[in-house]
Amino acid sequence: MNATLKMIVTGAFILTGATIVNAQAVGETVLGVEVNVAKVVTEGYSANQLIGANVHNGQDKSVGYVHDLILAPSGEISLAIVEVGGFLGLGSKWVAVPADMFEPGHQANIVILPQATEEELKKIPPFKYKS
Repeated sequence: MNATLKMIVTGAFILTGATIVNAQAVGETVLGVEVNVAKVVTEGYSANQLIGANVHNGQDKSVGYVHDLILAPSGEISLAIVEVGGFLGLGSKWVAVPADMFEPGHQANIVILPQATEEELKKIPPFKYKS
C-alpha cells in the first residue's frame, strides 16, 4: 500500500469511529465452551493408542488385545472389545469388558485388566455388533 492510500484508510477509520480488530485464526473460536487442552491430553488417552493395545493381567501376562471401543450416548467409553484366544486372529473371539475395569499400563501400548486370565475371558459370551 502506498503512503497516500494508508493515510486515506486511516483517516476513514478515525472519522467513522471504526476500530481495527485482528481476525482470529482458524481453530481459535470459542463456541461457548472453554477446554483446557493440556489437562485433557495429560489426563486422557488417545483412542488410536488404546485400539490395538495389548491387554495384560496383574501378573503382566498377555490375555488379549483391544479390538474396539464402544461409546455410551453420553460420549464416555463404556466398553472395550477385547480379542481373546486363537492365534493370528484364527480361533479368537471378541468379548465386551467394561472400560472402567482397565488400568493404565507401564508402556504406551499396554493396558491392564488386573484380575483377568485368558481362560476367564474366553468364558464371557462373544460380542457381536448390531447390524
